[in-house]
Amino acid sequence: MRHGFRMSVGAQPGAVREVSAAFTELAEGHGLSADVRRSINVALDELLTNAHSHGQTGSDVDSMTVEVKLDQESVTVILTDDGMPFNPFGLDTPDTTLSVEERPIGGLGIHLVNQLMDQVSYERRDGHNVVVLVKQLVNG
Repeated sequence: MRHGFRMSVGAQPGAVREVSAAFTELAEGHGLSADVRRSINVALDELLTNAHSHGQTGSDVDSMTVEVKLDQESVTVILTDDGMPFNPFGLDTPDTTLSVEERPIGGLGIHLVNQLMDQVSYERRDGHNVVVLVKQLVNG
């Protein structure tokens, strides 16, 4: 059986809080582990904040749809926005061996998302950015 939610939010600061509350309700209702909940919350926070900070075009607030699907094996998060084309996973992996002073700004949050999720993907579809994140619930 599949559970989940779908919601549309503007790319605004309050969107992270709204999505986090909806995910927390789903996670608590289905007994997701603290590790899975934390991983998905961090990923959602990073990607929604990036969309707010970097994805807006002009003065219009871009539209974003967040869909979360839960089944017995995994949680799948699909983020769709109408911002400018941008593949967050197409960036070079930051060199974490460099000191903070030597390291260029940016990219660490997406690197963290890559580490926390079991699968990540991006595609540009019908004028929209579509990011898919998958977190396995069972070790395979």
